[in-house]
Amino acid sequence: MRSGCLLAIIFSISGFILAREAGCASGFIFGFLLGGFLESVVYNNKEIPDTVIYSITALSAVVMKSDDYVLRSELYLFKNFMLNNFGASAASKSIDILKDIRNKDISAEYYCNKLNNILNYTEKLEVMRFLFQLAYIDGYLKQNELSVLNSISFYLQIRTEDFNYIEYTYFYYYQQKSYSQSDSRQSYTTTSKRESDYALLGVKESDSDEEIKKAYRRLAVENHPDKIEHLGETARKKAEENFSKINAAYQRIKKERGI
Repeated sequence: MRSGCLLAIIFSISGFILAREAGCASGFIFGFLLGGFLESVVYNNKEIPDTVIYSITALSAVVMKSDDYVLRSELYLFKNFMLNNFGASAASKSIDILKDIRNKDISAEYYCNKLNNILNYTEKLEVMRFLFQLAYIDGYLKQNELSVLNSISFYLQIRTEDFNYIEYTYFYYYQQKSYSQSDSRQSYTTTSKRESDYALLGVKESDSDEEIKKAYRRLAVENHPDKIEHLGETARKKAEENFSKINAAYQRIKKERGI
């Protein structure tokens, strides 16, 4: 249980004892706000293990090198990711690491095993999303890039259905982006909204209600932002946004289907 919820319960009980209903409500609000503040302080002062920084840098280098040349946009995205998630010091360190290793042979399996010892499953999914974003930075995914991502996913012990889900959502996003840019008159119709909702759940409109419920339950558990501990505040906020989108998409599909 998160500290905000726990403190809210404790303070609401204390408030009820002292001042009944009014004290209960005030105690709940005060406890929740205090817990949120304490979580923020503790979270933002967590030390990110050097092993995480080095391993993500190494895997990023593997993806960048998979098409035989490194783009400036890839370097910019990588630097931004490290800066936003781990801070200026870690970003600077990761750039130095990248310069040192990008022309060397890198064992993806070795660095994936390092991450397996530190990151939980949800955090590893966030790493895979970033690596997909890195591969897609030029607007499309080459076969050798997909092959490398597949290997990294295997070494990170990512389940096949989760890898396929990430691949499908990125493919859908860039396909829609490409179509939108080629036709500026395109409007965001009800049909495209529906397609987007199904894509967010990694399901098809032809799938049964039970299959959609199952997909949502799996995504809700595996993408919960409370599980982000080692990837920085930005990764947690991104996970919160992703979790919110998944939930909203499911609610719209439920309403449309009458589930």
